[in-house]
Amino acid sequence: MPANTTPIFVLQGNIKPARIAAANTASDGSGALVTLVTAGTAGARVDGVRFRNSQVTATTTSAQVHRIFLSDTAGTNHRLIGEVATATATRSLTTVGATSIFTFDQPIIMLSGQIMSVVQSIYTGVGDQFDACAFAGDY
Repeated sequence: MPANTTPIFVLQGNIKPARIAAANTASDGSGALVTLVTAGTAGARVDGVRFRNSQVTATTTSAQVHRIFLSDTAGTNHRLIGEVATATATRSLTTVGATSIFTFDQPIIMLSGQIMSVVQSIYTGVGDQFDACAFAGDY
């Protein structure tokens, strides 16, 4: 993996928000996962993930858990690397919706081929729709 500078910094952002619109209660990496970050050819760095309610209508979200998984370099065998509880909130014209941020205690340095995915534990309808965004960059 060639480094771009000394010291090594990320070369470009790898920030592509992902919409979570289904529930997955598994903590073992099985079931439907939503891809958040795919590492570039020289790898990637991820510092954290933000989960923000993106519902269309003013309604109360469910209290739930958002989970973050990391695959092996073949893009398979996802393993749980983080989770955060998201409290209930009612989005309106004057109130922001539910938001949770998971910050890794040490940055995750992804190898080429690795995939970071996210899920949420509850989805009862569009009121529980969340967008996830990683603080990430490719080397």
